[in-house]
Amino acid sequence: MWRLWIALGHEDIVDRYRRSLLGAAWVVLSFALFVGVKVSVFGQMARVPAAEFGLFVTLGFGLWSFMSSMLLDGCAAYIHSRHWILGVSIPYPVYMLQALFRNLLIFLSMLLVMLAALVWKGNPWTPASLSTIPALLVYVLTSLWLSALLAPLCARYRDAYHAIQTGVRLLFFVTPILWMPGMTPTLGLIAAMNPVTHFIEIVRTPLLYGHVPIESWYWVGIINLLGVPAGLIAYARTRSSIVFWV
Repeated sequence: MWRLWIALGHEDIVDRYRRSLLGAAWVVLSFALFVGVKVSVFGQMARVPAAEFGLFVTLGFGLWSFMSSMLLDGCAAYIHSRHWILGVSIPYPVYMLQALFRNLLIFLSMLLVMLAALVWKGNPWTPASLSTIPALLVYVLTSLWLSALLAPLCARYRDAYHAIQTGVRLLFFVTPILWMPGMTPTLGLIAAMNPVTHFIEIVRTPLLYGHVPIESWYWVGIINLLGVPAGLIAYARTRSSIVFWV
């Protein structure tokens, strides 16, 4: 039912910016302003050239924004679609794909700023840059199994959504977005232990430094090998109960 979840995702974006003067351009504007302010403030503490740090923050925050939004929207996929679930017989994955498509549209808007930053710094394109394509596909796969795993949990236990939302806010500060792992050994250890770091690095490192982060791909692969079957099992065991939980 791909036409349905595309239409629903598009309608979500239209509703969000309805009657605003700039419309969806607010995505690009707010993202660019955030990056500009953060680079101006935190760039004073960086030990690398301003252009490198600016691209580091731009790519990192763009990727973080997509992952965090997809995680939270995936958690609330059933809750936000309560009226549809109660009134219409539609396969539940439609609501997960709706959230994914909505966030992909927003991410494509932010991608304009990220590409502009790449052009501004003048980073050469290398064969390693092509690895960002499968990396972004991994983002899609991860988003789907996380939705299948967390959407029923948050529908059954509403406090779970607020707990995850709080955890995401805290996770932002221990993820190398506004700081670089090489600043201190402690920061390097924190970055290495944070799984979100590895998801960001499989895209950012090839574009910024021109090589493929093998270790990060290793951890991302393990997480998905464990996550995909967990998501499938969670969906199979809870789909008959969702209508009673929402």
